[in-house]
Amino acid sequence: MSTRPEFVDFDVGNATLGALRWPGLLGTPTVVAVHGLTANAWAWDPVVHQLSGGAEVIAVDLRGRGRSLDAPIPFGIRRHADDVAAIVDRVGGPVFVVGHSMGAFVAMMAAERHPEAVRDIVLVDAGPPIMSAAGADVDVDAALESSLGSAFERIGQLWPDRVSYHAMWSSHPAFVDGIGPDLERNLLAELVEVDGGFRVAVSEAAVRWDGRELLTDDEVRTLLDRRTTPTTIVRAEFGALGEPPGLIPAADCDRYPQHQWIEATGLNHYTVMNSATGAALVADALRRTITQ
Repeated sequence: MSTRPEFVDFDVGNATLGALRWPGLLGTPTVVAVHGLTANAWAWDPVVHQLSGGAEVIAVDLRGRGRSLDAPIPFGIRRHADDVAAIVDRVGGPVFVVGHSMGAFVAMMAAERHPEAVRDIVLVDAGPPIMSAAGADVDVDAALESSLGSAFERIGQLWPDRVSYHAMWSSHPAFVDGIGPDLERNLLAELVEVDGGFRVAVSEAAVRWDGRELLTDDEVRTLLDRRTTPTTIVRAEFGALGEPPGLIPAADCDRYPQHQWIEATGLNHYTVMNSATGAALVADALRRTITQ
């Protein structure tokens, strides 16, 4: 069957959000897929290929990203979770929700706020608090710059052409094994043409808003602490720069023994999603969750 998605739009009340929809085989369940902080719906393309029709997948562009770039405020994990629930209401639920990075927190928040909409969730390289809580004397904006400085540069830069953008990713330490045709297509899908070149279809305001919540909002940070349902979590060995430590400390596997941990050995925060090995691992975790 074809693995090419169709573009769909969802009215979620005060906004229309873009999404990609891959149909599944007859009778298969629906999965809503939620991308990370600076990504978009195309991030799920490699995983869908590995699913081979085992689910209908709807990957949403969260507010401030992709085809939802101009969606109005508020941003934030609760707003994104409510948007997911509104999409489920349109397509019919309950559904499975899978989230990568920030999307994992959106998936958990959707399950907590809208249990009638979510059958189960799968988390990819996120779930526990990202770092120790920022105290009152901590400059949160400085913490964001420290952790996301290169992302802010990418978002703010005017790229003269697609070749220069591709070259930037090709030299990224997370992709030392190279960028294949599928990943190349998905990365270039991040660009929108503007006067003088191309920009990444990501709102810096949305990234800062969401990033602050991930670092400082106690309700968001402790979502996994409150989740009692055993949950599958895929953990990459390496971080976003392709080196140790991983985004999830190894000690967190012991801290949350009620959950099922799948170790993505040799993979990093990016390749756990978009390498053939990583996408197959995530797809397999989804299959097991769907069929259990």
